[in-house]
Amino acid sequence: MTEALSAPHSGCLNYTFAVKPESLSSELAEISTKFALSFPHECVEPTQTNGTPSLYLFAMYEGKLTARCSIWTETKVLFPPSADQLELRVAGSDVKLGFIGHYAATSLNAGLELLELADFELKKRGCNVAIGPIDGSTWRRYRLISQSCGERIFSLEPVNPLSWNKHFTDAGYQVVKTYESSINRELDLRDPDSKSLKAKLQRQGVKLRSLNAKNIDEDLEGIFRVTMEAMQNNFLFSPIDRASFLKEQTRLTSLADPELVVVAEKAGKIVGYLFAYPDQNSAAFQPRLVMKTIARTQDEKLKGLGRLLYQEVHSRAYEKGFREAVHALYAKGNKANAISSMYGEAIRSYALYGKAL
Repeated sequence: MTEALSAPHSGCLNYTFAVKPESLSSELAEISTKFALSFPHECVEPTQTNGTPSLYLFAMYEGKLTARCSIWTETKVLFPPSADQLELRVAGSDVKLGFIGHYAATSLNAGLELLELADFELKKRGCNVAIGPIDGSTWRRYRLISQSCGERIFSLEPVNPLSWNKHFTDAGYQVVKTYESSINRELDLRDPDSKSLKAKLQRQGVKLRSLNAKNIDEDLEGIFRVTMEAMQNNFLFSPIDRASFLKEQTRLTSLADPELVVVAEKAGKIVGYLFAYPDQNSAAFQPRLVMKTIARTQDEKLKGLGRLLYQEVHSRAYEKGFREAVHALYAKGNKANAISSMYGEAIRSYALYGKAL
């Protein structure tokens, strides 16, 4: 039997309640999963227990689930942002983050009432900033599509009803981080500096090659090391254990063409990479590549490697018959954003929301 905690308010259209992980019944868990699967395009994580949340929250009306989410009070963010970085007025000198994820709601009212409960529960547990939607960490589903030009959704792109943005803003949340995806429709277009960049990096002993399909495990070990170094300063970055990373990357690699996953080596060690995979959602249309992740070590002597990796993957993709490439899910203002702006146009914007509690 599910043991519900008392709700902080009454008189609302929806009955909202919180459930501790150890008290979640199999019946309610199944109802939550079916609710998530009722939304199109797999826009929400079906299994609410994934990511080990601190608490499960629900809204019901006339016996039917109308909204659900989970909250995390221990976020394990390596470098928590300051109140100034978030542009939030936070009580106290230190930011204590809480996350809201696994979010889904059938209406604005249900969403607002659920987010009110989430704010209450996070504040009660010592959090003074709520951020969402984020399923526990940036290694899982997070952010909402906030604007779209109507371009086809690419495979593995997180999807949501645009109306969910209003749920957060009407609940008093504001955008704390924005992201974009753009599209390059001219894969034969060359970076004018690519030859000089390649020559400079070659003089340093940097070589580009494909992912080694015969020894993927060793390459993934190198990619893991580069990723942990390159991304540690990213917004809300939290470390991930090696086994979990390798498991997820092995799954993603099965979707990719090894010749379009390009790694950079120096002295026998991987120092950078660009991971890309064919867009299955465009298989019946124009062949399209999704360029998902680019990273390099923090050695400043490798400056320009990112541009060279983009150019290399564009050229290889064009030779293989691709005529479009999506530069996927980069944070606005970062280096990938700067490189992507050289090639194409934005097709989607995404937002992550925050609120001082």
